[in-house]
Amino acid sequence: MGFVKLLKADKTFDLLPAEGIAKARITGTTIVFSYVTGYKLTVAGINQQEDIDKIITAAIKIDGASLDSIAPDTLSASITGVTGTILT
Repeated sequence: MGFVKLLKADKTFDLLPAEGIAKARITGTTIVFSYVTGYKLTVAGINQQEDIDKIITAAIKIDGASLDSIAPDTLSASITGVTGTILT
């Protein structure tokens, strides 16, 4: 599985799994990615549709790769973090 490498404000990275993204939506100042497996990841700190598009484009490019990551084109802001939860 490939990953999208997301630069955080503190110059570290979080990884977003590229495989199985079912939906992406903006909620306030976060982008919520829902996966076909029942998980969701919340990317905090950005809230632009163009950022979703850039992350999805990167996910499409890396999907199916193993042990690899790709960074999206420059986002409108650095993210503050990525958190995951299981959907019920």
